[in-house]
Amino acid sequence: MTRNLVAGFAAAATLFGAAAAHAVPVVSFDFTLPTPDGPVATPTSTTGIVRLNFVGTDASGGDVFDPTPPNSRSPWDNTVFENDPLAQYNSVSAGATATYDFARDQRSFSLMWGSPDSYNTLSFLLDGQLVFALSGTNVANPPTPGTGFVNTTITNFLFDQVIFSSANDAFEYARLATSAVPVPPAALALISALAGLGFVGRKRSAAKA
Repeated sequence: MTRNLVAGFAAAATLFGAAAAHAVPVVSFDFTLPTPDGPVATPTSTTGIVRLNFVGTDASGGDVFDPTPPNSRSPWDNTVFENDPLAQYNSVSAGATATYDFARDQRSFSLMWGSPDSYNTLSFLLDGQLVFALSGTNVANPPTPGTGFVNTTITNFLFDQVIFSSANDAFEYARLATSAVPVPPAALALISALAGLGFVGRKRSAAKA
């Protein structure tokens, strides 16, 4: 009986995952100025020059030919929060990457994308396979191109890895948020039932001892 329940749940979970993995992602944009919320999630790994939790705009120099010092324009540039200590953001410089790995499949992703550029790319992978990519070219133009921000949300798909990359200075982002695929109620019931069976088994073993 228990074995059949486990098999049935596994099959249902596989079908759900397969359907979601082949769904068409939905991308939406918003230009409402968000309140700074402090440190940005630290990437699982990085390559090249990636500034973490930077504050303010540093356009003192740097390009694809000379990445030191890198250009970094705050997503809050030209707003009342530009130099707020909580207005922190990460900046992926020319030729660099910032990768986020997730233990569970995720179903949505949002960020404050600073001054979207054609050379900024977001890549989403599931089990090592690319499932969706979004470049700055596909992001709606902010009210002030080149200095504005775009709150970007992507839903209706599954991923377990996100890679930020940029061919030039820079890919600035803040306010990352994701949502994991919820455990179906049937799975929770099954887990509770199995835990209960285990508890009963331990009680019986203790009684015999």
